[in-house]
Amino acid sequence: MAKDLKSIVSQIDDLPSLPQVVTTIIALINDPTSNAEDLNRALERDPAMVGRILKLVNSAFYGLSNRVSSVRQAIVLLGFSTVRSLALSAAIFDFFGQPRSVKFSRVAFWAHLVAVAGLSRLIASREAGLAEEPAFVVGLLHDIGKLVLDRYVQQDFQHVLEVAQKKKCTFLDAEHEVLDTDHSEIGRWLAERWALPDELVSAIGYHHCIAESPENFRRLTAIVSFADFLSYRKNVGSPGSYASPELDPDAWSLLTIRKEDLPTIAAEVDAELASSEKLFGLVVT
Repeated sequence: MAKDLKSIVSQIDDLPSLPQVVTTIIALINDPTSNAEDLNRALERDPAMVGRILKLVNSAFYGLSNRVSSVRQAIVLLGFSTVRSLALSAAIFDFFGQPRSVKFSRVAFWAHLVAVAGLSRLIASREAGLAEEPAFVVGLLHDIGKLVLDRYVQQDFQHVLEVAQKKKCTFLDAEHEVLDTDHSEIGRWLAERWALPDELVSAIGYHHCIAESPENFRRLTAIVSFADFLSYRKNVGSPGSYASPELDPDAWSLLTIRKEDLPTIAAEVDAELASSEKLFGLVVT
């Protein structure tokens, strides 16, 4: 039996609030006047997060010759945006914990999110007037609605996975058959409940239907939609989907990327995916 969004939401009144460190980092990312000292102060209030960041920074991935002993030093060596992205990624991963459904690979899911986050940042860097870091955040959070389904309506979530597998269709199509809603709508509701910035709420909620996004947030929504498409094309798709989604035609009209440009940016995409894979390997350990 199909369920609508209201019936699903009614079951998740106990959804925890985002940790303070996550909301603070997101606020800093969306504040163009924020600086390294703001980030340092925010992270120092969470000793566990400081330890996690220092572990990541001192890993072989960054190859630093001297051991980093403070967040401030990490920011100096790696840059404000890099440390901020690391902190947000680690905090989000820790917050959602382990999967409930045995048919849903959380590892593959996280790999997809990190890939889309990196590709969103790459695409934003090529688009005039769009900041890279908010695009990274949206990529990291664009499928959070799936985690709500996995955590709170596991039986229905399992049914969606089974329908997608049986019909070899996208997870999105299976959701509409089983739930009469989808993870993007649930994700939008969750982002609103968490009081995330409007541009993030919009991009999360409409990344599968760009035209429904408020006009002033439509380009950011197009970026994450395009990044999601590229991730699937590069075989870093999200688990539970047995067909690659089609690229929303509005992405072509809203962004400066053209089909003839794709061969020339292929190397950039591959490099970003390689970097995202390394970041993923750091964050999940």
